[in-house]
Amino acid sequence: MPDSSPMLYFFDLMAARRASIFLVLVLAAAAARAGTVSGRVILVKDGKELADASNAVVWIEGAKAAADGHANGKGEMKSAQKRFQPRVVAVPTKGTVEFPNADPIYHNVFSVSGDNRFDLGLYRSGASKSKTFDQPGLVRIYCNIHPQMVGFVMVVDTDFAVVTGPDGAFKFEGVPAGPHTVRVWHEEGPEAKEAVTVGAGPSSPLSIRIDVSGFKPEPHKNKYGKDYKPPPPDSEDERY
Repeated sequence: MPDSSPMLYFFDLMAARRASIFLVLVLAAAAARAGTVSGRVILVKDGKELADASNAVVWIEGAKAAADGHANGKGEMKSAQKRFQPRVVAVPTKGTVEFPNADPIYHNVFSVSGDNRFDLGLYRSGASKSKTFDQPGLVRIYCNIHPQMVGFVMVVDTDFAVVTGPDGAFKFEGVPAGPHTVRVWHEEGPEAKEAVTVGAGPSSPLSIRIDVSGFKPEPHKNKYGKDYKPPPPDSEDERY
C-alpha cells in the first residue's frame, strides 16, 4: 500500500491554517466591535464639587481585554517621608505590588484585610518587599511602626482599571461590546456604579459623583490588634 503519511500531514497542515485564519478573523471582529468608555469622577462635599478628585479607583466589572491585554499586573507603593506613595494602587487579581522603603528608617508594611492579609516584617532603607494579591477586594495597607501611614490596594477582577488624578478623568479603550458596569471607589465616600453599553458608535462620557461629606478618618490598630505606642519624646531611635 502507498504511504499515506504525506497526505495526512498535508490535510493536518491545511486544517491548522484554516483554524488560525478563523481565530484571526474572530479577534479582528471582536476588536472592531470594541469601544471606549470614558468619563470623570466628581467628589462632592457639602453640596460643592471639590477641585481635587485624586485617588478614586475606576474599573469595569469583569471585563476582559483582547489577547494583547490591558491589565498591568504590577504596582508599586513606596514608603517615603513616613507616607505611602502613591496612597492608592489598583491591580488585577494575582497582581503583585512592590513596597520599597525610600526612607532612612525602618518600616513594617502589613494588612489584615481578609484573605489578602500579609505582614512583610521589618525592613531597612533601600530594601523592597512584594506581595501578590490572590483575591479581589479592598486591601488596607498600614505600617506597624508609623500609624499615620495608610494606603489602599484595590484588587479587581478585570483588565480595565485606573486610579484617577486630580481632574478625576478616566478612559478605557478596547472595551468589549455589550453591557458593562463601571464601578468607582474612593476612601472618603460610598462606592458608586454606573451601567454602560459599548456598541459600534461612540458612547457619551460618564459623570460619576461621590458624596464625601460624611467622611471621618478612623484610627486603626497595629498588626497585633492593639493601639500604637507613642514614640518617645525627642527619640533618636532610627525606627522613627
